[in-house]
Amino acid sequence: MRPSDWVRRVEELLARWLRPGGDPHQRRIDLLRARGVRIGSGCWILSENFSTEPWLVEIGDRVAVSSGVQFVTHEGTAWLLRDRHPNLQVFGHIRIGDDSLVGHGAIILPGTTIGTGCIVGAGAVVKGRFPDGMIVAGNPARVLKPTEEHLRMLVESPNRLDVWHLDAAERERRIKAHFGIDTPSATVLKRIDRPSGKLR
Repeated sequence: MRPSDWVRRVEELLARWLRPGGDPHQRRIDLLRARGVRIGSGCWILSENFSTEPWLVEIGDRVAVSSGVQFVTHEGTAWLLRDRHPNLQVFGHIRIGDDSLVGHGAIILPGTTIGTGCIVGAGAVVKGRFPDGMIVAGNPARVLKPTEEHLRMLVESPNRLDVWHLDAAERERRIKAHFGIDTPSATVLKRIDRPSGKLR
């Protein structure tokens, strides 16, 4: 077993000890903090991919990080210099400002600073400095438009539904009703779920 595997196990035990049972989302944040990631308050973090130097990542307050997001804190291309500089490594901080959202599957590269109130598009490959209040998307990522312009569009959308506070069943019912989706009856569901005949 590699030393990094031992470290990971100790971190997981520490996170379980800090918060036994309880909210798995909060346990993930506790584990990331135990690994050295600086995470502000009120955050929603769905990714665990914080590179081999997690202490180089700093996340502000009220930041949402979607699943599949990867933080890369070192330059992998240094590998190409192994013959000339066998011990060379290059690292970089990653900083995300308050009230920002990082979309599903984005890759945040070393030396990146994302300002306050930003949206990083799903699948974006982000490197560099991005100002406050902007949407950043693409590969390579670039500034598309102000965040406020997008938020205004959401508020005015004909598909806007204020359902976050509802339980899952009521939320589903209202969304389906809005889009005119009929829910199959229980009899139909049983017929679909139970294959007939012999399985091969």
